[in-house]
Amino acid sequence: MNQPQTGVYAEPNLHGITILLNVMTDDVEVMQRKIARIPQLLDGLEQRFSEAMLNGLVAIGSDYWDVLYPEVRPLQLSGFPDCSDGDRQTPRESADLLMSIRSDRFDVNFLAARTLLEWLGHDVEVIDQINTFRYLDGRDLFGFIEAPDNPHGMRRRDVSVIHDDPVFQGSSYLFTQKFRYDLRRWEQLSVTIQEHVMGRKKVTGKRISEATLSMVTHAQKNRLVDQHDQPYELLRQNMPWGSLREQGLFAMYFSHQPQHLVQWLKTRYHADEQGDYDPLLDYMEAVANAAYFVPSIEFLQRS
Repeated sequence: MNQPQTGVYAEPNLHGITILLNVMTDDVEVMQRKIARIPQLLDGLEQRFSEAMLNGLVAIGSDYWDVLYPEVRPLQLSGFPDCSDGDRQTPRESADLLMSIRSDRFDVNFLAARTLLEWLGHDVEVIDQINTFRYLDGRDLFGFIEAPDNPHGMRRRDVSVIHDDPVFQGSSYLFTQKFRYDLRRWEQLSVTIQEHVMGRKKVTGKRISEATLSMVTHAQKNRLVDQHDQPYELLRQNMPWGSLREQGLFAMYFSHQPQHLVQWLKTRYHADEQGDYDPLLDYMEAVANAAYFVPSIEFLQRS
């Protein structure tokens, strides 16, 4: 099987840097060659700083793919879906390239980011840099365990990596959302109300019995199964970001079946027949949403 890039299904790290880039050159062959070497550069740094558990990836924006690889396109690659409903909006803000770097050392991430940008040189322009971090014992800034029902072990690879496409085997579809949190409003809620919004206990992450709840919860709308109890094949690699002025979550969703991502997002954003949606969306805003494709290492090297 083709080798996926290391950042697709790696275990959680302490620190991350996500860099969004626009390409400034029309020389496609140069960009193909430069992008193809990124996994090799990361691998060299991982060997140098093995204790840091460095991993990373480069992803191609859905709008830029046909410029970079016009001869072949992933069958299900398209822009980020419009999931807007009422006050819940999903504005698109796509970049040509996304580079994700994660490790247990911020200094190693910084060195890796500078190394990759030096290699890409003046052919790219940085449009955003998002520094992410592990909060407490794997919680989001709301204080609850982040994605407690995420796949574990080899299941992480099974749901995130394409298996049955000979051209794109080892690749992955990626959706991203940059959320800004309204922590001031959230923290005005009592812990009991917070737990009822989440549908889980704050300390343990254990689900609260639906028989004791009087409202639809985040846990219900965020389930990794559809209405027929069939599993959604997706992996969330989410990490908090922020400063004392503003903060939130940078979410990365990987899947070999992007239609599962679309269905899962619409379940959260779209009000059902009873008018219910994911209530956590009342306390967070997705300010930038984008779709990318993460090619396998073999695809990058042969292109």
